[in-house]
Amino acid sequence: MAHFNRDVEGFTASRVVKTIGSENVDNYTVYILEVYCGSYSWTVRHRYSEFHELHERLVTKYKIDKTLLPPKKVFGNQNEEFIKKRQADLELYLQVLMHYLPKLPPELAFFLDFDKYEIHGITQLLAEHLFEKGEKILQSQQTFVVSPLHLNAVTQRLKLPEPTCDTGDMRKDLGHILDFFTRLKYLKILGTKEPLGTSNIEVNQLSFEMNCFKSLTVLELDQCNIGTISVVDTVKKTLKHLIVHGSLQALKDMLLRDIVYWQTEDTEETAVLPVWESLQAADFSHNEIKEIDESVRLMPRLEYLDLSRNQLSDVQHLHYLPALSQVNLAHNRLRTLESLHVRLGNVKILNLSGNQLDTLEGLSKLYSLETLNVSKNKLAEVENVQCIGKLPCLENLILRDNPIRTVVDYRVAVLELFGDRAKEVLLDKEATTQQELDKIAVRLALQKAKDDRAKRQSTSSTADTSSIPN
Repeated sequence: MAHFNRDVEGFTASRVVKTIGSENVDNYTVYILEVYCGSYSWTVRHRYSEFHELHERLVTKYKIDKTLLPPKKVFGNQNEEFIKKRQADLELYLQVLMHYLPKLPPELAFFLDFDKYEIHGITQLLAEHLFEKGEKILQSQQTFVVSPLHLNAVTQRLKLPEPTCDTGDMRKDLGHILDFFTRLKYLKILGTKEPLGTSNIEVNQLSFEMNCFKSLTVLELDQCNIGTISVVDTVKKTLKHLIVHGSLQALKDMLLRDIVYWQTEDTEETAVLPVWESLQAADFSHNEIKEIDESVRLMPRLEYLDLSRNQLSDVQHLHYLPALSQVNLAHNRLRTLESLHVRLGNVKILNLSGNQLDTLEGLSKLYSLETLNVSKNKLAEVENVQCIGKLPCLENLILRDNPIRTVVDYRVAVLELFGDRAKEVLLDKEATTQQELDKIAVRLALQKAKDDRAKRQSTSSTADTSSIPN
């Protein structure tokens, strides 16, 4: 992003203001300025009266020539020829100010929207805000929302050989930002795919470093370009909860930030990898992730994982997460689940809603499972879910919005699968009623009598066969 240079020659070369047009708004003329700062540009709109107010302040504070600004004109100021001449005069006025003033006055910088688009203006405004409200934000444990624009400005400003305060106003000292960032615990970075304001600045293309954040415990990235983020090792040490929405196509893009190469199951390359050593919860929902890659092993203490609303068609590599107890795989593209106990280990809460499952056979050995949500799938028959009746810890089962709901006595038929444990199970968030328990008891008794009769017949048939002489 563009920044102020210290030398006048460099300053004039990289900063140009042009008056590119005008428009009539409510019977007065608004002049359209285009500001060029390095490779960036933006437009600003001002009435002549606003130029006059700026000029008065500059005359008072900096003793510039009173006659430098073209004079007012009461009559004929809507004439096309007059407006064109005034455009040229105002452009010349601004160019003279920028060339001859030894340092860009804050008043002029604000007039040209440098506080919105240029790193000094952005950081000074942020510093002033944190000087006034930073301590309150920290004490109330609010989530601080910031744009990649601000983080890029801070990153670039720190690389300049300049004092942290070069305006004389201590409220705008860069140190206020650094102190705040060092102590901040809750941060949300909100990106955008749209150009910034009236500029050609693509916010999500601005790179930034995160080494200033020494105490972060919660980090949320929303609509960001993950490839522009660097120096995250400090964050990896303290972060407990990571949230990434609308920003990922692969988990490794986030989990392997700053790592050039690493070992996989298919290669012999190896590296000492800094793990996300404190991370307990990760929410990667609402992305475009197609697979669960091996980079998940860099979260060895993870307990909660949300991968809902992605494009997953298989469940892999979660066996690298021994502490994992809650998994959300809702609204993906899962059709089958084979030997899920090998892949998920001791998971207690599992959400598989909104997929394309027609059987739960792969869940038959998830013996630690307590809550299962398989709503909005393609489960049509009781036989499709029969295997979960043997799960000893399952207490909450959600089957809503499946074809199975049309089965006669649906609740009784499903709860019967749990046998004597039926009264302990919440089906579709509803407790088992006494009437349902009575029906289940009758059905179980009938089934037991049927099984006993079949067993006796089998025993009798065996005895008869054994009594036939050879």
